[in-house]
Amino acid sequence: MELKMPFTYEQQVEQLRNHGMEIVNIYKARTLLTKINYYRFSGYALQYRKAPEDSDYMDGTTFDRVYKVYQFDAELRSVLRKYIEIVEIYFRAQISYGFSMAKCLAPPHDQHYDENNFYRKKEFNEVLSNLERDKNYYKDSLIVKHHKSKYNSKMPLWVMVELLSFSDISKLFGCMYNSEQNKIADKIGISASTLENHLHCLSVLRNKCAHAARLYNTKFYPPVKFNPQFLRTNPEVKNTSLFAYILVLLKRLPDKESKDRLINEILSLVDKFYKDVELARIGFPSNYVELIRKQVY
Repeated sequence: MELKMPFTYEQQVEQLRNHGMEIVNIYKARTLLTKINYYRFSGYALQYRKAPEDSDYMDGTTFDRVYKVYQFDAELRSVLRKYIEIVEIYFRAQISYGFSMAKCLAPPHDQHYDENNFYRKKEFNEVLSNLERDKNYYKDSLIVKHHKSKYNSKMPLWVMVELLSFSDISKLFGCMYNSEQNKIADKIGISASTLENHLHCLSVLRNKCAHAARLYNTKFYPPVKFNPQFLRTNPEVKNTSLFAYILVLLKRLPDKESKDRLINEILSLVDKFYKDVELARIGFPSNYVELIRKQVY
């Protein structure tokens, strides 16, 4: 089967209209499609299709309504990115400190390069491989130049983690033996398996936000690991929803001030777009305010 023929912006607008989308201002629609991309925009209209396999939209579906959903998603990504960064920096410090104190106190202080100190050796070597790629990318940085000339390109773990992606930070923790994982997780007050899951979830959310992927009307994997009591008490919370991932972000923020700010920004954003979005599409239950605030108090 041949690929679809590319459409001009005018044809894209007409295609939306042919599928039943109401467009009052043709010029506005065309202008927005030059900035957004038809395929991206149409993803926010999936919920308005008459049936999942049908390209036609339900009666009353308007271009402006779909654009409001798009704006909500974009602003939500912007909010989440700020707080994921706080968590990312925090866990770079926690993971590098915890492992270094356990394994790197004795000379030559380089046990974080030895695969025998890691349970999942294949994944650990993938992290090292990615590090070499990243060092090449940052080859002009003072950090990389200094350690290349003085330490034959080896770095202390607390330096190494500043070059690794959040995905590799998450993977590095997952590679460790239980003894090191538990020491790090105990200081945070959760189990090592839960922390491993939460780091994985947040690395997925971070990548989606960084690459402007759609959060709205999307399932997330891996499923969030909540404690059994929370699941029994809150069966309406789906652990593959954006709401579940937001709860993880709130739980893993390192201080009350950051949690309060994130909650206020989310609630303000929801209030701003309340008439335009279906909160169930991102997994928000009816008692979402109560559940969010419980992550602080």
